[in-house]
Amino acid sequence: MSTDFVITSENNPELFRDTTSKGAAKTYSFDFTPWQEDNSSLSSAAWTTEAGQAAITGEALASGIATALITTTESGGSLIKLVATTATEIKVIWLDILAKDMKVLQAGSDYSLQRC
Repeated sequence: MSTDFVITSENNPELFRDTTSKGAAKTYSFDFTPWQEDNSSLSSAAWTTEAGQAAITGEALASGIATALITTTESGGSLIKLVATTATEIKVIWLDILAKDMKVLQAGSDYSLQRC
């Protein structure tokens, strides 16, 4: 499963958001192709975990699309920073991931109550 975002030349949100489960490994991609048409081609894309417990692996940049596999090791929020670089510009993208622990959510539900 993957989550894909597109970076346009104008009107991009400063922060992208997603929700997943604790322990999930999900591929995220940011398509900079429309943005590159008005700017320059990307020369690099660096992903870092700025807050939280997310692990980033499998980083790649191909044809203006930056991808990475992000694993949420704990429940709670993780803030990921993606720095995309051209020869003359730096574009910073923020990804806020909320990882939910389904065991905790299930314990608080009313499914265990008996119904007449």
